[in-house]
Amino acid sequence: MSTFFIPGLAGDRLSTENEYGRMRRQVELEMGRPPSPRRILSIWTRRGKVDCVTQVGERDPLSGGTVLAIFDLGARQPFIVWREKSPGSGEGISDVLGSSAYSVRYFEE
Repeated sequence: MSTFFIPGLAGDRLSTENEYGRMRRQVELEMGRPPSPRRILSIWTRRGKVDCVTQVGERDPLSGGTVLAIFDLGARQPFIVWREKSPGSGEGISDVLGSSAYSVRYFEE
């Protein structure tokens, strides 16, 4: 298991928590419900017509931007990937995935 982090954020734990809270609030505003408090490290799922692993800190397998966070909206609700809008941009954007996954790995709590 891995310790929670946000790629590209060189700061203390408080800065990391503040940024993660900001992303969670944005996902809640966009989706109309709060994400699960469990922090996802990676998800293996079908995206479009491709089975792939999407992992925090790695390049998104479809868009190429670095994955900054992955959120779970609950049973029968979609997963949300928060990633860089384009590689190296630092600007975040969210992608809505399906509600099922082959496997989900979490950060250590």
